[in-house]
Amino acid sequence: MNCPHCQSEELKTSKVPKGVVAVMPCPSCSELVVFFQKKVIALDRAIIENGSKDERKHHLADIIAEFLDSGFLDTDWQSMFSGTSESLSLREDIKDEEADGISQREVDSFTKIHLEQLDNPDYFRKHFG
Repeated sequence: MNCPHCQSEELKTSKVPKGVVAVMPCPSCSELVVFFQKKVIALDRAIIENGSKDERKHHLADIIAEFLDSGFLDTDWQSMFSGTSESLSLREDIKDEEADGISQREVDSFTKIHLEQLDNPDYFRKHFG
């Protein structure tokens, strides 16, 4: 899968368990993307971080509509989540990755994007209360 922002092929969609919606930064450009059922959609970071409540709701509604248009409701949800709790658990490699602490990608994303914003009172209040 390619990043919808920079077209990088470094996205690791295999780490997203089936039936899970995941928001992640692209390892190449650090822009946010949403993964679901083998589909990747770009998130607009400016709207998510600084938009009004209505702007954020409309942006997220547009993304959900894209998933619905791509056959989201055609998924056999009953078989996906029936049986053991293993269907809902994350793969072991994801758990191991989390146990190792913060990845270099996460550090890079924080220093490129979020660190500079901590002096911004609106950004700080929005994320830290």
